[in-house]
Amino acid sequence: MQLIVTAIGDNGSDLFERLLRGVRESECQIRECRMTRLGGGCACFLLVHGKWNHIAKLESGLASMRPGERIFFQRLEAENREDDGRDGDLLYVADIVTREGSDVLDDVVAFFTHHGLGIQDLRCSSYRLPYVNAMVSTIHLLLRIPPGIAVLSLRDEFLDFCEQMQVDAIFEPVKPVI
Repeated sequence: MQLIVTAIGDNGSDLFERLLRGVRESECQIRECRMTRLGGGCACFLLVHGKWNHIAKLESGLASMRPGERIFFQRLEAENREDDGRDGDLLYVADIVTREGSDVLDDVVAFFTHHGLGIQDLRCSSYRLPYVNAMVSTIHLLLRIPPGIAVLSLRDEFLDFCEQMQVDAIFEPVKPVI
């Protein structure tokens, strides 16, 4: 059995450490996890695997954590959800840089969804450029391209789409880490 855990709180390191301790004490295993700072707070995401009674013990422990923290969890009954039957998919990365305040994120997500691509991971952040004192946003997507989609045509169409929006973009295959 699997459990998706989402936790939101003020002190990221402390919250994440307590979540990990709770998983260990309930005799579950972490399949995937992420902790990220968002403004003055943080968000933690975990995919936990374990026997039904260990998952129930973890749920009880999560429910009793500090009241100021918001913890949500959702059970996944099926064990084979992690592969989704998508063994033939190609993994590609799209990176976009744009002026802050534009609606590029909505348009990019709609573009990839319309073309039948799966979004495996999406990260977006904003920062100030030091020399021109302007705010920019970066969008990083990890995409799953199913078999039958012409990657070169998709790439050309995406880059044309980004050029029309006057944003800088890269679309390339995921390179293995050696």
